Amino acid sequence: MGIRFGDVTLISREVLRLRAFYEGIFGKKGEGDAVHSGLRIGELALSFDSAELLAQNPAFGYAAAGASNAVVISFEVEDADAEYERLLTLGVLTLNCPTTHSWGARSFQFRDPDGNILNFRSLPG
Repeated sequence: MGIRFGDVTLISREVLRLRAFYEGIFGKKGEGDAVHSGLRIGELALSFDSAELLAQNPAFGYAAAGASNAVVISFEVEDADAEYERLLTLGVLTLNCPTTHSWGARSFQFRDPDGNILNFRSLPG
C-alpha cells in the first residue's frame, strides 16, 4: 500500500521544555531546537512543533497547543507500579494510581507539561 507510520507530533508553546520532560521520562536524548525537536523511543518517533510557528502558517490552522483531551498516548512497560513510583520521584503529577482492569492490563495515566495524556500499562502474562 505504500503507507508507513511516521511520528506523533505534539504542538507546544514551549518545545524545549516539553522535549526535556520526555527526555527525563524515557531517559533518551532528543534533538532539534525551539521550533522543531524530536525524540525517538524505540520504534516511536515523537516530534515537538512550535505552536507559534504553526499559527503563522495558514496551512496548519487546524492545530493548536493543548486543544484536545481526546487522545491518549500509551506505552507498554514491564511493571506499571514500579514506573508509577519512579515518576513520582521525578515530580510527575499522575491522574490516578495503577489500576488492574477487567481485561488484565494494569495502568495509570499522567499529563505532560502541556496537558497531553500519557498512559503507562503493563500487560498480563
